[in-house]
Amino acid sequence: MLLSAGIAPPKQVFAHGWWTVHNEKMGKSAGNAISIDRLIGFAGVDSARYFLLRATPFGDDGDFAGQALIERNNNELANKLGNLVSRLSTLAEQNGLKKSAVPSVLDSKKLIKKVREEFEELAFDKVLNEIFGFIDSINAFLQDKKPWETKDSKVLYQAASALKNATILLSPFMPETAGKIAQTFGFEISMTALKVPLKITKIKKSSILFKKIEGVNQINSQKQENKEINLSKFKISLDSELIDKG
Repeated sequence: MLLSAGIAPPKQVFAHGWWTVHNEKMGKSAGNAISIDRLIGFAGVDSARYFLLRATPFGDDGDFAGQALIERNNNELANKLGNLVSRLSTLAEQNGLKKSAVPSVLDSKKLIKKVREEFEELAFDKVLNEIFGFIDSINAFLQDKKPWETKDSKVLYQAASALKNATILLSPFMPETAGKIAQTFGFEISMTALKVPLKITKIKKSSILFKKIEGVNQINSQKQENKEINLSKFKISLDSELIDKG
C-alpha cells in the first residue's frame, strides 16, 4: 500500500509487548487495569518511566507489581542517585569545586560507547543498567575519598564531572530529573556538554529529587476505575544526539 502510494516503507518498526499485573493479563474485563493518572500521581512521571523501561527488555512482555516499582524508586533512584546528588551538592556548596583531571575509575568513555551501542539495539533496560552501574562507581569513589572529612575540592569536582556525564546519558529516560541536576551543577543537557569538562559554578544544595514510597495501596488496581494503562504517555524522547556517531 505504501509503495503504491509512492511512500517509502519504514526501515524499522517498533513494537512493545504486553503488560501483565502480578502475572495476569491486564484488561477492563479482568478488573485489574491500572490508572495511569494514579500511577503518575503516586510515583511521578520520571520514576514510573524509569520502572517501565528498566523492568523488562523493550519488546518483551512485562509484569507490573507495585512492590517492584517501590523497590526501584527507593533503592535505585532515591538511595543511589538522589542521595548522591544531595550529598555532592551539599559538599560542593560548602567547599566549592577545583578543576582536576578525572581519574580512570570515573572515566565515562567506555560508558558512552556502551550506551550508544545499546541504544542502537533498543536495549533500554541495558542502557539504564550501565548508567546506574556508573552511578554506583561515583558513590564508591566518594565513599573511598571521604571528601566530607578531607574537604577536597578536587575530589568533589571529579565526582561532579562524572555525574554530569551520567546525567546527560540519563536525560532521555528521565528528562525532568536530569534537568534539575543540570541546573544544580550548572551544565547543559547536550552532546557538547558531554564532551567538555564541567565548568566551575556556584553550587547550592539540591532539593530532594525522589521521595521514598511507603506502600502500594495507592497504585493497586481498582475495578471501579477500569482504565487501561497507556504506555504512550511514557514515550521516551530519544535524543538523536546520543546515537550520533559523528
